[in-house]
Amino acid sequence: MTRAIHLIERRPRAVRLPRAELDFLLAHARHLIDLTPTFKRGTYRLTPRGYVGFLTGPTTRYVIRPKIPWPNLRLLLGLSSDAAGDTREPEGGLLAVLATAFADQLEAVARAGLVAGYGEVEAVSQFLRGRLRAADQMRDAAARAFPDRFHIDEPVFDLNTPWNRIPHATATALLRGPALPLAIRQRVEAAANPLAGLTNAPATDDAFTAAFAEPRAAHYRRLLDVCRLILNGLTSADPTGNETGAFLLDLGNAFERYLTVALHHEFAARQAWRVEAQPGLAIGRTTLTPDIVLRKGSAARIVLDAKWKTTTLDANDLHQVLAYATITGARRVGLVYPGRADARSHFTTPDGRVRVSRYRVRVVGSAAELAQSVTKLARDVRRK
Repeated sequence: MTRAIHLIERRPRAVRLPRAELDFLLAHARHLIDLTPTFKRGTYRLTPRGYVGFLTGPTTRYVIRPKIPWPNLRLLLGLSSDAAGDTREPEGGLLAVLATAFADQLEAVARAGLVAGYGEVEAVSQFLRGRLRAADQMRDAAARAFPDRFHIDEPVFDLNTPWNRIPHATATALLRGPALPLAIRQRVEAAANPLAGLTNAPATDDAFTAAFAEPRAAHYRRLLDVCRLILNGLTSADPTGNETGAFLLDLGNAFERYLTVALHHEFAARQAWRVEAQPGLAIGRTTLTPDIVLRKGSAARIVLDAKWKTTTLDANDLHQVLAYATITGARRVGLVYPGRADARSHFTTPDGRVRVSRYRVRVVGSAAELAQSVTKLARDVRRK
């Protein structure tokens, strides 16, 4: 029987570990859980980093809960939530929450109408149509004196498109992977029925890019966002690659996406301003990617870097944002941290050229309070 160890993100807990579990954590989970020996033999202090979900070792499942209330975690992940609702852990944990959101969004897309598109399938035909597969045709010609068929890629108009294959791949991964509560599993199966028979294809970055770029599939976008969360959590969390059961989300990435989306909303009506998410800034052979660059016209006004940790300033973080100021020409940089209340402080570099801001944005409270916190951040960013 698998033992469960319950941890809370960023909070240490002393746990007695057998040798096999210690070896597993040291070999596969150093980036997920900090492990420190204690003065008691066989007991170690485990401190999860900024991840939530679960990870399964040889005999133990490590369940990592969020430090913030569950309704606020839903808001951070871009899911609808009553932030004043039930704060108890939902049955099945985070994966069940996302699987439910996936079923909700897939059902909504199906009600609005699945969107077909043009694609290509490999075929053999007596007539030449579509695009000839030259290599297959030449091999056929070498095998027979008078080829009587053509090897072609034939255009088709069906549901086998990136915006449909991604939800199909997500449903397949949910049903094949770690166990979900029966009722949620049944909902996922039923919601995915309209996509039965599609090609089993991996949901690559190129597939997501193509799906988001299709204007006819605009109503798929919330579904695709949930798919990306689920697939990233499943594929990045299994350190041994043997599907023993793992699902972990990086809350640092989630906080960064939350800020980016919220600031896009805040500046949408201000045509002079532009919010850039992770622009690539090349320096020789190195590319720097700040989290958020806010421009007014063509000039970079401020560079923001999201940090899912306490507001204690770290020298490495300062070096990072000051490098962004140098390469973008911005006179202001900001480090944005999560918190239970709003806060901000400012100081300048010794030469007076760059103003450094330290912001704390609310991630605990009602949806209105969280939105107001980002509004305050946007208002401060617009000031000279």
